[in-house]
Amino acid sequence: LASLSELQVGHFPSLQELNAAKNCIDLLHIPSYLFKLHVLDLRANRITKINKEDLDNLRDANTSNLSLILSHNSINSIDPGAFRFVTLQLLHLRGCFSHEDIMEASLNAISGLRVQKLLIGQYRNSPTNVHFKENLLEGLCGLEVEELTITGLYIRSTNTFFECMENITSLRFIHTNLYQFSHESIASNMQKFELKNSAIVKTPFYIISELKHLKELRITNNKRLTNIDYSLQTLDKLEFLDLSNNNIMMQSCCDESIPGKSLKHLNFSYNSYIGLRSFFLNMPHLLSLDLSHSKVDSVGQFPIFMTLYNLTYLDLSYTSCHFVIHCSFCGLFNLVELRVPHTTFAPDILASVFQNLSSLRLLDMESCGLESLPNEMFGHLKRLQVLNLSKNKLMELPASVLLSLFALQHLNIRSNSIQGLSNDTIQVLSKSLEKVDLSDNPYDCSCTQEQFLTWVRELSIKNPNFSSHLECKTPEHLQGSLLRDVNLKCSWTLIYITMLLSVVIVVLLLLVYHFYLKNSFLYLCFCHRGYKKSATEKTYDAFVIHSSLDEEWVREELLPELEGGDPSFQLCVHYRNFEAGKLILENIFYNGICCSRNALVLLSPNFMESKWCSFEFRLALFWRFLEDECGIILILLEPIREDQLKHMYVLKKYLSSKTYLKWDKNDKEKEVFWKRLRKALTQSRKVDVPL
Repeated sequence: LASLSELQVGHFPSLQELNAAKNCIDLLHIPSYLFKLHVLDLRANRITKINKEDLDNLRDANTSNLSLILSHNSINSIDPGAFRFVTLQLLHLRGCFSHEDIMEASLNAISGLRVQKLLIGQYRNSPTNVHFKENLLEGLCGLEVEELTITGLYIRSTNTFFECMENITSLRFIHTNLYQFSHESIASNMQKFELKNSAIVKTPFYIISELKHLKELRITNNKRLTNIDYSLQTLDKLEFLDLSNNNIMMQSCCDESIPGKSLKHLNFSYNSYIGLRSFFLNMPHLLSLDLSHSKVDSVGQFPIFMTLYNLTYLDLSYTSCHFVIHCSFCGLFNLVELRVPHTTFAPDILASVFQNLSSLRLLDMESCGLESLPNEMFGHLKRLQVLNLSKNKLMELPASVLLSLFALQHLNIRSNSIQGLSNDTIQVLSKSLEKVDLSDNPYDCSCTQEQFLTWVRELSIKNPNFSSHLECKTPEHLQGSLLRDVNLKCSWTLIYITMLLSVVIVVLLLLVYHFYLKNSFLYLCFCHRGYKKSATEKTYDAFVIHSSLDEEWVREELLPELEGGDPSFQLCVHYRNFEAGKLILENIFYNGICCSRNALVLLSPNFMESKWCSFEFRLALFWRFLEDECGIILILLEPIREDQLKHMYVLKKYLSSKTYLKWDKNDKEKEVFWKRLRKALTQSRKVDVPL
């Protein structure tokens, strides 16, 4: 094809994309009947020069939706003003200029172009290299361009780089050898900045900090980038932060170094190590958090997500986290999608670890080492639609586990150790599920699974792909056979007799060893009881939750009265009883709340302003809910305004339903106050609630 005019496509009024790549076109003349196109691909043709008259019919034409792709054309020159008054959606000039001088002249020549997106640079496998030099991009000053992508350039210095980018809203550096940015001030309205596949070793903070309007920042696939040296807190409008696929080792994330005021999306996936030593207290609007394929700590050991009320997406895949506390996902009331493949869970928390995720739609637990599923495990997930339990060690799928999953549509239990499904489970799966993956399990094709095999055959008639990977493991003579092809002739009379004999034998064995088993059982119960008793011993009568600004009242009033009176009460206060060197959360949870019979909550305007106080109160509330421990005693030190209570809905609701003590400086009122407080603390000593 030598010319676009040879294409008789004018009678296709709805045509939106035309691919004329790798032809012999040498002139950039676009017929008017192609103006309605959205994409015109002319890559790898023979266009070496763009003449002004070739584009005359484009001037002032309505081509604002047209993306013009000219990459891999060896352009040597462009007539000055050739693109003046031309409007495009995208102009793709990658791999078009063999030398930086030609690129500089060409960018100056396209002055007057109005374009949404401009892409310039080289391909990685290009035989020629284009080096950045001063004033290379000065032609941008004559363009109206919003989004600029620079790829494949050799950049040693960025001097003069940003001089003509005042009106650019999006800038992308892709596959450059950029090592560092030059120190220079930038006057820019830039809202998006991306740095991908470069040679930087440090975050270009001095450039990024100049971009005051930045909303989206992507620094990805930079394998030499190992740390974030500076805080990004100055970017208070940042909504999207992607730092994935680097080699970042971050000891403490994220409140001090990451801006959280407006942040909605945070991606730390595919990095070396992310230390989560804080609780996302300053990220109230965060919607998605991706930590997949990065080594992380503290997750599953402490309730670090408790303040992420608006989070809808959480990815912890391949982080090797080990979840040991019931409150691992506390606070994630609006979470819609949770991915935890290749993590592990302590068996004793499985029944309750997901209980507050009532909004969850997708749960991915592939390769979590699950051997069994408690009946209550998914009891609160009424909206769950997709459940992936593949590549675990499950030997059965009880119907009781699935009964509460009313909205479930997709279930994946492939690659487990399931030999068959019970009749109850088959009935649940047959009701409303759109897709079930049962493949790659060691199925038993004996008469005990006859109804399961019949169900598989019936489904295979409707959907042959359903059973294509369902094969028999036992008995040996059927090993490797597809379940849908197995047709058994079972004698149930013989089976019932065999089962009856088995039951009789078991009963006889139990009678023979009855005395031994009974005494062994009593001994184990006694040992377990002794352990539980020791586990309930408390070190403190109360853990004091207060603002550091109210510490004077604690020192001068509370401690002398309770610890110095008769009877004496032992209190836990953070400035005295917390162990140095331990994580703050570990001190709060294990040394404070777990070791105390009560939590004394000192309410004041200072308390309402403290995120730590709010966090400690919620943690005590969750611990009481989960373990039925830790009485909560509220003390109102100073009046609290109604507008302050609105920001702490949980506390407001708790105050409306519970009796609290009120501090008064009047001597008579003080006497009543201390008497009531001592009575509350004394009552909690009488009976310790078992762990």
